[in-house]
Amino acid sequence: MEAANYNFKAETTGNVIADNTANNELNTKYENVKKAIDNLDNDSIKEMKLWLFKESCRLENQESALEERYNQLEIQEREFSEKHRKEYAKLEHDRKKLNEDKAFFEQKLDILKNGYDELQADKKKVEQEWEKIRLEKMYMEEDMYSSGKLFFKGVNSVLALKKRYKDLLKIYHPDNVGGDHEMVTIITAEYNQLLRQFDVSKKA
Repeated sequence: MEAANYNFKAETTGNVIADNTANNELNTKYENVKKAIDNLDNDSIKEMKLWLFKESCRLENQESALEERYNQLEIQEREFSEKHRKEYAKLEHDRKKLNEDKAFFEQKLDILKNGYDELQADKKKVEQEWEKIRLEKMYMEEDMYSSGKLFFKGVNSVLALKKRYKDLLKIYHPDNVGGDHEMVTIITAEYNQLLRQFDVSKKA
C-alpha cells in the first residue's frame, strides 16, 4: 500500500514538473517572438503584413473550397438518399407484384388441378360407359350368333346362301363406308355354319 502511494506521488510530481517545463518553454518562445517583432524595421513589417494578407487570402480560398466541397457532398448525399428511396420503392413494388403474381399463379394452378381432376373423373365415366357399351355389344353379338339364322333367315339352298353372303359382304366389308370388321366375322361364322349344315343334309 505504501509502495503504491509512493508511485502515485512520484507520477504526479513528474507530471507537474513536465507541465511547468512546457509552460516555461512557451513563455520563452513568446518573449523571443515579441522581441523579434519589436526589432523589425518598417520594410520587414510591411513584408510581414503582405505575407499575412496572402496567408489570409489562402485560408479564405481554402475555406471557400472546403465549403464548396461540403455543399457538393450534401448534394451527393441528398441525391444518394433520393436514389435509395426510389430503389427501395421500386423493390417494394416489385416484391408486391411478385406476391400478386405468385397468388395468381397459385390460383390458376388450383383451377388447372380442379379441371384436371374433373377431366379424370369424366374420363373414368366415359371409360365406364364405353365398357358398358362394349359388354352390351358383346352380349348382343352372342345373341346374334346363337340365333343361327340372323343374316341368312329364309335361305333354303346353297346357291341362295352364297348369294346372300356376297350381298352382306358388300354392305359390311371394312373397306366400305360404315363397314364393320366384327360384323363381317359374325356373318362369315354364320355362313360357314349354315354351309356345313347344307353339306350334311346333302350327304344324308
